[in-house]
Amino acid sequence: MTTTSLFEHTFDHAANGMALLAVDGRILRVNASLATLLGYTAEELLALDFQRLTHPDDLGAVLAHLGELIRGEVESFQLEKRCQHKEGHYLSVFHVMTLAREIDNRPRFFVDQVIDITPLRQAEQRARADANTKQRLYEELSRTSAEVHQLQTQLLTVCAWTKRIRAGEGWQTIEDFLTTRLHLKVTHGISDQAREEFVSHLEKGTAPPKPDL
Repeated sequence: MTTTSLFEHTFDHAANGMALLAVDGRILRVNASLATLLGYTAEELLALDFQRLTHPDDLGAVLAHLGELIRGEVESFQLEKRCQHKEGHYLSVFHVMTLAREIDNRPRFFVDQVIDITPLRQAEQRARADANTKQRLYEELSRTSAEVHQLQTQLLTVCAWTKRIRAGEGWQTIEDFLTTRLHLKVTHGISDQAREEFVSHLEKGTAPPKPDL
C-alpha cells in the first residue's frame, strides 16, 4: 500500500470526523464519520464551507489560527468551537488542524480532524446545574434554620415572661417540668430567684444550674 493509499484509507475509515479544506474554506473532502456527526451526506457537505458551519462567535478565533498556519508561525493548532448540525443546533467539537503544502511551500489544503465533545460539555453543564441547585438548597436550609432559631428565641422569651415552659402541645410550670421531664424530685419548690436564673440559662442556651432539691 502506497503512502497515498494509506492516507486515504486512514482518512475514510477514521472513527473521528476528517475533512480536507481549501485555503478559502471550501470543503474538498469529508469522511463518513464527519458526515454522520453533522447530519449531512458527504455530497451536501462538499457544497458548503467551514465558515457556514462555524458558530459566528467562534469564527474569528478559527480564522486567526488558520492565518498562523498559512504564515508558517505554527505547524498545527488545536481549538474547541461550536459546529452547526444540519438540524440547526450546535455541537461542541475539538479541532486538530494542520496544513499540507506544495513542493514550493505554497499552501495546498488544511487537514482537519474533528472530535465530538458535546456529551462531555453537556455532562459539565448538568454538574454545574446540580451544584447550583445544591447551593440554593443549602442557602434555603441555612435561612430556615436561622428563622427557626429566631422563633425559638422569641418563644423562650414568652416562657420567661409567663414563667412556664412549653412541653409538647401544652404549657407547664417550671416545677412540673423539672419533675415530669427531668425526673427531679422537688420537695420545697424553687424560689423566684432560682426560677429566673433557670430561665436565663435557657435563653442563653447554657446548661441551667441544678435546682435546690
